[in-house]
Amino acid sequence: MCFPRFASLLAVVRFFVLLAACALTACGARKDKTDRATVDEKPQTPATAAEAARVIDFSTVPLLEGATPPWPRGVASLDYKAKANPKTAFEFHRKQLLASGWKELPNTSITEQSASATFARNHFLLSLSVFPSGQGEILVRLQNLGNIRPGNLPVPPGVKPVYVGDASAMYVTEAAVPATAAACQQLLVTQGWTPYGSAGDSVNYKKNAIRISATVSAAPAQGGKTMIAYSTEQLSVDIPAPTGAEDLRYTDQTQELSFETAAKQDAVVAFYRQALTPAKWEATLDHPIEIDDKNEVIFRNPSKDMLTLAMPARGPEGKTRVSVRYQSAREIAELDKKLKEEAPALRAAAEAKEKEESARFIAAHTLPKLAVALPADAAGVAISPGEIKFTVAHGKAKATVQVFQKQFQADGWKEDLSTLDPLAGAISVSKGNQRIAIDYTDTGVTPTEITVSAIGAELERK
Repeated sequence: MCFPRFASLLAVVRFFVLLAACALTACGARKDKTDRATVDEKPQTPATAAEAARVIDFSTVPLLEGATPPWPRGVASLDYKAKANPKTAFEFHRKQLLASGWKELPNTSITEQSASATFARNHFLLSLSVFPSGQGEILVRLQNLGNIRPGNLPVPPGVKPVYVGDASAMYVTEAAVPATAAACQQLLVTQGWTPYGSAGDSVNYKKNAIRISATVSAAPAQGGKTMIAYSTEQLSVDIPAPTGAEDLRYTDQTQELSFETAAKQDAVVAFYRQALTPAKWEATLDHPIEIDDKNEVIFRNPSKDMLTLAMPARGPEGKTRVSVRYQSAREIAELDKKLKEEAPALRAAAEAKEKEESARFIAAHTLPKLAVALPADAAGVAISPGEIKFTVAHGKAKATVQVFQKQFQADGWKEDLSTLDPLAGAISVSKGNQRIAIDYTDTGVTPTEITVSAIGAELERK
């Protein structure tokens, strides 16, 4: 793996922030460990989401009064906005954490504008920060950093520590950036860390529900040396990704993994059926179903949590965009409750919309009424919306139709056809989109019947 030989903005910022922290604590290759998270710093097995939740579950942590609750709420991270003083918000969560057994570590920073601190418990580390977000609001951010110390992660031979702390570790080396990046990846993969996306000079790796970020770049102001920076993060859910996944992105706030793959959709489904089995996830159907132009497979576990695997149902041949979204049983229950509460209003709104659309349809498809004056001696009258039939005495049919003819001419109708004989005849008139046809037979053998029919209008008797 080859990385660009320049320092990204993120790498530069991280470098100088850590140098500042190093100067404040006189760290260097620090022997003094009084501000480390725990006394026992032996390497731990990367925590699962369930193990992290037993230490702290941010989906159940109370928020500041009047805060805007985030949705969804994950186990390992919590971001939300509120209208409050930064100090007030910081003290609110600090008291929560101390009361539940978390130990506050040194280097807490509190100013009028922002506050931050780090806490430790049972080998886990978490960060609390509060800062302005604009429009008179603050953003509160709590992040479980997991039970893996960056300083315990492997580094290539010959590197020198610049800063090794609880939340991050930084080293420099004389080796070139590409060689150092490849060496770091080999060491991490050998220890069971799986590549899990990248951004710029940083490559992410996952093991259980811990994600680490390994940044390898040119060290700023270090005479051409290469910098290695490690940081760790606990994830709310462990979602595996197939080998060869590209543009892989996982966001803990939405608890969704997305990536592209050249594999066929059947192969992606087969991978997840197999990869999720050890964690007791089971597909609810033996085949994908199409929902909103996506082929989806739903997986549930014994806790009734849900994973939704979704891929486009249609699209050009080539790489497939895949998303895997996690929803906890609590989230699903809250959604169900919300839907039930909103159901009456939604039903009423749907019924009102249906009535409105029905009224518009009827108005658009209702034909205008056209009243026809029948002769006084008309008999056997039969009326339907588009037709009127009646009979008159023998020998009177032609004269009756001629009366109709004069009436329509007087009302502005255009005569398109006129054939009037004593035994049979017909006329046709039009006005705009309306057409009227009148025909008759008067043979003296059968009843003398006259038929008036209409297109674009409904007939009625005047």
